[in-house]
Amino acid sequence: MVFQRPNPFPTMSIYDNVIAGYKLNGIRLKKTERDEIVERSLTDVTLWDEVKDTLYKKGSFLSGGQQQRLCIARALAFNPEVILLDEPTSALDPISTAKIEDLLVKLKENYSILMVTHNMSQAARISDYSMFMYLGELVEYGKTKDMFTNPKDRRTEEYLTGKFG
Repeated sequence: MVFQRPNPFPTMSIYDNVIAGYKLNGIRLKKTERDEIVERSLTDVTLWDEVKDTLYKKGSFLSGGQQQRLCIARALAFNPEVILLDEPTSALDPISTAKIEDLLVKLKENYSILMVTHNMSQAARISDYSMFMYLGELVEYGKTKDMFTNPKDRRTEEYLTGKFG
């Protein structure tokens, strides 16, 4: 799971943040295995080249966008089937948001991603399928392109056009 605000573990290094899932679950790995997981995960989120020389510095010293990519790397390190993202760019600047969106487009080739967002433009840019929920009720679900161009429910259309919400 990746939360709204970047939340690297503040007392851990970048390296330790990435492999935290293994440590917290009592899974012992050889140093070579840990090194491979850290490099692969940071490479997958396009952060490796930016941090490879500072792996033992605290993750909290990175920029907001870098911290969020670190949190995504931490999620990927454990080889999940599904990645849950809760408004992953809401606390980021536009440049960092674009990097995260580009990353998610790339990651969805290999992972199932479930993302909660109120940013309709973002959903339209990166999702294959969307659902609209209102007051805890699933109102509509379908291919993003279809839902955004021809919503079946009046409430979905009103939300998408800014009439409420």
